[in-house]
Amino acid sequence: MTREQVAAALRRLVASQVEDIERAVRDGHKTIALNELADLNRQLKAFAAALKKAPARI
Repeated sequence: MTREQVAAALRRLVASQVEDIERAVRDGHKTIALNELADLNRQLKAFAAALKKAPARI
């Protein structure tokens, strides 16, 4: 993946989760917001692990 592709993938991943977190906070659902944060954390860790396994490209 190029830097641009990595950046775009991260933006998509985070944007969708942040929307869900904001909605939960707005609606007063603290538990749902925390679950969404935990899910974002899990997805970012999985993404990082996948990047480590991928061959380096310049």
